[in-house]
Amino acid sequence: MDISKAVKEIEGKLCLSSTAICEVLDIHRNTLQNYTKAGLPKVKTGWFDLREVIRWRAEREGAKASGEDESHAQMKLRYEAELKREQAAAATLKNAIANGEYVKRDDVVSELQRFFVTLRRSMAGHSRKVAMEIAPYVEPDQVRIIEQNITDTTNAVLLQLSVRGVYDAKK
Repeated sequence: MDISKAVKEIEGKLCLSSTAICEVLDIHRNTLQNYTKAGLPKVKTGWFDLREVIRWRAEREGAKASGEDESHAQMKLRYEAELKREQAAAATLKNAIANGEYVKRDDVVSELQRFFVTLRRSMAGHSRKVAMEIAPYVEPDQVRIIEQNITDTTNAVLLQLSVRGVYDAKK
């Protein structure tokens, strides 16, 4: 490339020809045409202000790094990829439900209610059973006090479990 034909001063600006710009930026001439369509400033047809080209390209690269200034085609591709990911996740969940890995909320709630009713009845009868076991060894007044203490503690445990899900025993 003849440097005298590739460099020119136009309106006080250092300008390079299209061929020279392609060599400096290490791009193909089709890429230069795409840049021009995307807003690359040119001084005259076939001539580009070197300072403006560098500034424009730096801004464009900075915008790409921060996710701005995507073309509509790039945005479409990105959103289609996100859509495909979400559809895949939904299909995976649907398959898991079909395979029985998930249970309907109403079924779980009814099973847990049934379980806790049974647990409460069992725990309430527990204090009576313990009292009958120790009755031959302790005075009747003492048996009633022990039975009441066990009943109170059991009710406190069940209440804490039902409200907070955790039992904190008193020290």
